[in-house]
Formats: sequence, C-alpha cells, structure tokens
Amino acid sequence: MHKIISTITLILVITLSGFTNKPESAKFFQNNMSYGYIDKGDSIEFRFGEQKTIKVGIMEFDLDKRRNEIKQVNLAGDFNGWSPNNAQFIMKKKDDKLYTLVLSKKSIGKKEEIKKFKFVLNGVYWIEPPKEALNKITGTDRNTNLYLKL
Repeated sequence: MHKIISTITLILVITLSGFTNKPESAKFFQNNMSYGYIDKGDSIEFRFGEQKTIKVGIMEFDLDKRRNEIKQVNLAGDFNGWSPNNAQFIMKKKDDKLYTLVLSKKSIGKKEEIKKFKFVLNGVYWIEPPKEALNKITGTDRNTNLYLKL
C-alpha cells in the first residue's frame, strides 16, 4: 500500500511540476498551466488571445465574439510601473487571435526575480488572470496578477 501511495505521489509531483513534454529550455517554474508567456531562454514571449473567455473585473466575455473591438493590447507590470499605455509594451498582432511581445529577461529584471503582469485592452480594460492559470497571485491590495520567475 505504501508503495502505491509513493508511486501516485511521484506521478502527481511530476505532472504538476511541468516535467512532462516540456523542452529543456523551459524553466521548472513554468508548467502546462502557466499562462500569458513562454520562457524562450534569454527572453520571454508574452502572449494574449489564446483563451476562449476573458474577465474584466467581475464581467466575463466570450473573446471570439469581441475580438473586433480590440484595437490594442498592452503589457503592464511591475517592470514598467504598471503603465497601461507605455509604447514600448504594445503587443504585436501575430494573426487573427494572437498578440505577442518578446522582451529580453534583462530588460524585465534580474535572474530569479518574480515579476507580476497583466494585459490591458485598448488602454482601459485590465484582463484578470483566468481561473485555470497556476501562475497568478493576489496581493495585499486584493489585485490578482499573473507572474513569472526570471
């Protein structure tokens, strides 16, 4: 019985830690449920638009039905003073759904630092992290943000 519990525990740890099917360049900290970015080694590719729904405050929207309303997607975080209109952090439209922005890790912060961020639509609408994202954190100010570890 003890051997079965140990085996199940090991499988859960491996699955939840993101070791399954991840390229070697991916960080241990990033796993299948990390949301909003991909670790590219020396840089981070921030990504918005892959989800089906978005949440602004307490309102939830079907993103596919509202995509035509998106004029601009910005990245705001503790690495840019939470500025929703900073021109350096405007994401590029990659296709009909996806917006991306690649930043060097050095421009975001120092190795091992945890950085918080959110996506901002049209300079006004701050997108809440999806409930399934494991890389979200709620601060003492009661704001919930996405985060990554450099």
